[in-house]
Amino acid sequence: MNQPATSEIVLARTPFNEILGYMAELHAVKSNDYAGSDDPYSNFRLSASQVQAKPMLSVEVLIATKQARLRELMWTFGKTARNESIADTLLDRAVYAVIALLLWNEGSSESTA
Repeated sequence: MNQPATSEIVLARTPFNEILGYMAELHAVKSNDYAGSDDPYSNFRLSASQVQAKPMLSVEVLIATKQARLRELMWTFGKTARNESIADTLLDRAVYAVIALLLWNEGSSESTA
């Protein structure tokens, strides 16, 4: 994945960038509860090892679970979220997608090394 040099990026204060910043904060807070400080993805590695799968699969299952929840809430007439808002579910799904990409890149670099 080609990434521009950090000095080339100037993030405008837009709703999109504000959500990205919030996603980073959300990930940092949740990582504290779910993973060790030396590896923010250790919970995905551990859960994957328990079922003899790759860590990315652990993340993909969580994405699928969030997607199923969204479908239930959005497609069932009269159903409302009681615990976690739809916005929270969408944010979790987006953070999981970034984690999946990181684990994919990690696995891809290991397989080509």
